[in-house]
Amino acid sequence: MNKKRNFPWWGIVLAVGCACVVCVGVLGLGGAVYYFQLTSEPPAPEFVSPIPPIDTEQPTIAPDAQEPTLSATAGAPASGPNLTGGQEASEYRIFDDFSSDALGWPVFDDGKTIMKYEDGQYSIQIKEPDYVDWAYMPVDFSPFEFWFNMKSDAGPQNGTVGVFCQYQDEDNYYYVEFDLGEASYVIGQFVNGENIALTPKNAQGQYWQSSSVLNSAPGAVNRIGISCYQDFITLFINDEWMMEAAVQTPAKTLGEAAFFVYTFPFADAEGYKVYFDNVDVYKPVQ
Repeated sequence: MNKKRNFPWWGIVLAVGCACVVCVGVLGLGGAVYYFQLTSEPPAPEFVSPIPPIDTEQPTIAPDAQEPTLSATAGAPASGPNLTGGQEASEYRIFDDFSSDALGWPVFDDGKTIMKYEDGQYSIQIKEPDYVDWAYMPVDFSPFEFWFNMKSDAGPQNGTVGVFCQYQDEDNYYYVEFDLGEASYVIGQFVNGENIALTPKNAQGQYWQSSSVLNSAPGAVNRIGISCYQDFITLFINDEWMMEAAVQTPAKTLGEAAFFVYTFPFADAEGYKVYFDNVDVYKPVQ
């Protein structure tokens, strides 16, 4: 059996003394830290800009530069076009002086047909002999009235130019066609692929009509006015009334419209080129 041992009194005194020393040390360290925090300013955090640095190699844009617009191959103008000069666009009318490409006329080049904006005008050039191509007018409506300036390129007059209207497809449409070299015109329609002349025969038995009003000099400007309705077509040349042609087989539905250029079989490598300007296309609203 173990006997209970008495703890010596000097051990108690030593233990209490050590505890006091530890407490004093802890209090002293805490006071030093508190004093340092009061008298010392903490370091400022590193500033990070929310704006990324400028890339010095990135190209700059001039203040007056405009974002390029895409040209439509056919159909309606882009929404909210940035019109310039005398250009206008509404639900029933466009007017284009070709001061910009905002209205979206077709731009195309496959080597034999070239359509483009050029020197404040719109040009169509056909370089393939005995070939026709056309540019649809960029409108949402079926137009009836057309006024425009037209001139050929200087040099040989190796083709004809005109307007398709009430265009349904390649076999059904109306047309007004001009031979600027011969100062003559013809009006007609295609019905299921059959060409039907709407102008009377001339003294030579041809449907082409000569006009002294039509300026045949290469590069000369002619102002053309065409009214193309389902049952009649009216033609003005340089503000003079030429004729009104009755349509034999009126189209049952309204169609599109286009400028076209045709090259003669004997056309040279440059073919035939025509320029259009100040084009006014509209549908009368009652």
